[in-house]
Amino acid sequence: MHTSLVCGKWTPIGCLNQDVQLSIGDSVVVTFYDMQGELVDLSFSYEVTVSEQGGPNAWPRLIAEYINVHVPLVSAGRMTDTGLVVAYRYNQIFALESSGICKADVGFNCLTKRNVSVIKNSAEYDSVYPAGGDNYNAGIKVLQPKTGHIYQCKAWPFSEYCRVNGEQSAMFEPGVGKSWAMAWQQVK
Repeated sequence: MHTSLVCGKWTPIGCLNQDVQLSIGDSVVVTFYDMQGELVDLSFSYEVTVSEQGGPNAWPRLIAEYINVHVPLVSAGRMTDTGLVVAYRYNQIFALESSGICKADVGFNCLTKRNVSVIKNSAEYDSVYPAGGDNYNAGIKVLQPKTGHIYQCKAWPFSEYCRVNGEQSAMFEPGVGKSWAMAWQQVK
């Protein structure tokens, strides 16, 4: 499936790349935020109703398709040379920069035989790399959509390499740059 994006700058705000197997009755909870807090009208819960929807190759695609149809100013998929493509796994969530939407949390309500467990993973990071990268400093935690891992910026003087500015940034990009370990520590 191919989606055309509205003209403007699109910023990554979250990702759908958790390797989680869901069961019937489990749900994926997607919560959107702007600088003032949660955007209740855009946030949603998607319940797994048949076992085929719960596989790690299925639910990320289904959630991305849902976002693309039902959530204004937000799109999900993989950015390619031809545009945004919804994949079976590892989809990013993007917001139109002018929308003010700055973060998407993806959590899971997983029913077990005895209790309900809630897994909330986006509270573990402050930003999705490279959003806001010119302000990165020591201690900030970022989610790297290319790897699905969370990285924390090291203390000064290494924190100077965490900032996203110019060609040097690619060398220190967390998890993928040639010298990323000089500036970042993988925390999850």
